[in-house]
Amino acid sequence: MADWKPLPDELDLDTRNLVEQLRRLKDRSGLSLVALADRTLHSKSSWERYLNGKTLPPRQAIESLVLIVGADPDRLTALWYLAEQSWSCRETAGPKARRPEPAATANGTGTGTGTAAAPRGARIRRAAMSVWSTRRRTAAAAAVLVAAGAVLVGLRAVSDNGPTAHSPDRPNRLAAGGTSGTAPLDTTCFEDSCTGKDPKQAHCADAWTAALGRTHGVYVELRYSDACKAAWARISWGRTGDIAEVVAVSGARRHDRVHYDTDVYSPMVAADTPSDAKACTTLTSGAHDCTDPGGTIHLTEPPEPTP
Repeated sequence: MADWKPLPDELDLDTRNLVEQLRRLKDRSGLSLVALADRTLHSKSSWERYLNGKTLPPRQAIESLVLIVGADPDRLTALWYLAEQSWSCRETAGPKARRPEPAATANGTGTGTGTAAAPRGARIRRAAMSVWSTRRRTAAAAAVLVAAGAVLVGLRAVSDNGPTAHSPDRPNRLAAGGTSGTAPLDTTCFEDSCTGKDPKQAHCADAWTAALGRTHGVYVELRYSDACKAAWARISWGRTGDIAEVVAVSGARRHDRVHYDTDVYSPMVAADTPSDAKACTTLTSGAHDCTDPGGTIHLTEPPEPTP
C-alpha cells in the first residue's frame, strides 16, 4: 500500500471521500503512477494531483480507473457527482470558503456521526440511482440503434453497389491496430499525420519503451506506438526546465520541457520502426544526452521517484 500524504484540511467531505476511494482502488491495482498514466489519457502529474486532492479529477479519469481495476462504476460515478457539486460550490464561494462544521449529535459533542451520516448515505444512493437510470435509458437507446444498424447491414449485403469490405476505398482500421486477431485501437493519426501531436490525445495507447538511458539521475526514454507508427521522448526524475526531445532519422524533432513535477513527454514524430528515432534530454545544468535508436525489446520503465 502506498504511503499517502495527508489530504488538505480545506478539502470538502465529498471530495475527500472520492479521493480516498480512488486511493484504495489504485492500491488494489498495484499500478504505479507512471503505469496508470500509460493506461489512461491522463499524465502521471495529473494523477498525482487527483490522488492528493489538489485538483478534482475529470469524470473520464474516474471511468478509466474503474475499467482498469474492475470497480463498481455506478458508485464511483455517484461519488464523483457529489464531489463535483461540492467542488463547484467551493469555487463559487471563493478560496476562503470554510469546510462545513460536523453536525452535532444528540449529546452535543459534534462528532459528525449523528444526523450528518444518514443524509449523506441517502445522497449517495440517490446519485447512484440517477446514474443507473441514465445508463438504462442509454442502453435502451443503444439497442434501438443496434437493431437499426442490423437492418442497414442486411440491406447492404444484398446490394452489389459500393465498395466491398476489402475495398481500398474503405478505411483500413487494422492498419493502425495490428492483425485481425486483436481489437484495433481508435487512434486519430498514423505515421506522418502523428508528427507534432500529443500521443495521449491521439489515443496511441499501446506505447512501450524502446530505448532507455540515464544522465545525471534523469531517465530518458524513447516511447513507441506500433498502432500509430510514431515515437516520442519521455523524461522522469527531472526538474522544472529539463527538456525531453525526440529526434527522427528523417531529421524531424519535437520537444517539450518540464513545467512542474518531475516528468514530461514530447510530441510525436513519424517512425516506421523504433530504430527510426532516438530520445534526448537537455538538463537545466547544461548536460545533454541521447539514447540509442529504439530496439525491438520492450524495456522496463523507470521506477517512480521516492518522495
